[in-house]
Amino acid sequence: MNTTTLKLGTRKSLLAIAQSSWVARELERLNPGTRVELVGIETRGDVILDKPLSQIEGKEFFTAELDHALMRGEVDLTVHSMKDLSIDRPNQIQLAAVPARELQHDVILFHESVVDRIKAGKPVRIGTSSPRRLTLIPSFLKQALPRFRDDQIPELQFVEIRGNVNTRLSRVHEPEGTERKLDGVVLAFAGLERLAMDAKASIELYRLLENTRMMVLPLKACPSAPAQGALAIEARRDSAETLSKIAKMHHEATLTAVKSERAVLEEWGGGCHQKLGASYLPSGVLFIQGQKPSGEWVNETRGGIKPEATSFAKIEAGDVFDFTSAELSADQVAQIQKSELIFIAHSRAYEMMKTPAALTTGTAKRIWVSGTQSWFKLARQGLWIEGSLDGQGFEAMKAFYPKLLLRFQNRAFLFLTHLQLGL
Repeated sequence: MNTTTLKLGTRKSLLAIAQSSWVARELERLNPGTRVELVGIETRGDVILDKPLSQIEGKEFFTAELDHALMRGEVDLTVHSMKDLSIDRPNQIQLAAVPARELQHDVILFHESVVDRIKAGKPVRIGTSSPRRLTLIPSFLKQALPRFRDDQIPELQFVEIRGNVNTRLSRVHEPEGTERKLDGVVLAFAGLERLAMDAKASIELYRLLENTRMMVLPLKACPSAPAQGALAIEARRDSAETLSKIAKMHHEATLTAVKSERAVLEEWGGGCHQKLGASYLPSGVLFIQGQKPSGEWVNETRGGIKPEATSFAKIEAGDVFDFTSAELSADQVAQIQKSELIFIAHSRAYEMMKTPAALTTGTAKRIWVSGTQSWFKLARQGLWIEGSLDGQGFEAMKAFYPKLLLRFQNRAFLFLTHLQLGL
């Protein structure tokens, strides 16, 4: 069998190499007899790290050098994080495929000592340089971080940082009191998951995840950058054979979703410096929130398909206003204490427990909730919430369960509602 070699242009960061390596292996799998060779290319965005992108003149910070190499024939295809691509692309370049998307959520990784800082009333220092994140996250975190006194609102300090994922994440492990020390960093879930999928990169990632706790930000309150979590594979428009091979990786549902999100940018303008997020869910809901380039604030939900009612959905939707607190049995308390993963379908599940301490004793708890209202209520009770399902019902947990980063595999959630305890 004759072997064809394709040169894939990629940025040199740990994440870029990991996701480009995945694309290379998939192309080889789908096209027997094709070998894909990675070509590392340094971009302007990788070199200028001493200032936020919003303060740098021009655009195409992470794509221009790859585009030039592709158009000059130095490489045959390129892989980009689709959120980095501008709406208008060079005529010589064609979008060859958009593979199935990773989760588009942002995630904040905190050092585990953050809880002690909050209890002590100390400022929580969080690193990010994204205008969108700086616009949306502060108001959410003030309600989402646990409180340990009724009058306590966590003091937040945001620090602008740049660099590779591993460089940014390493700052939560700096010595306490040093200038570089951060209590948390905001990152894209998709990037971390792709590092977790890579045999080499995962070693460094899991080392950096030691002694941390995470918070997966809900899309309704903190929608992601348009097309976050999606990859774009591009090739020259006149390279029919290469385009044909790449097309085997295309996922049309992902393209539909990212088109809906990027249409918001076309509608209101904006690029890498935009202060609004747009996230399209599989149910057809499009969450939009943030500031338009004009400065006008927008908080909008579009579309949506009513999901088919499931047994879980019926339990979650039930609303009992005339309820009384119930003493949990010793068996129920023991079950909660030994459970690591807990899903609270309704905040009243906590309110009706006469023994709420069961949620904070025993095995360390990872708690997920149905939506932000339950999240905020439980945070006021001092509980750390790891994530929510944006009101989409427990069926939406199927999207999270396989993710390596979350480590849910082979574990069951204890399902708590105001109607019953269940599994």
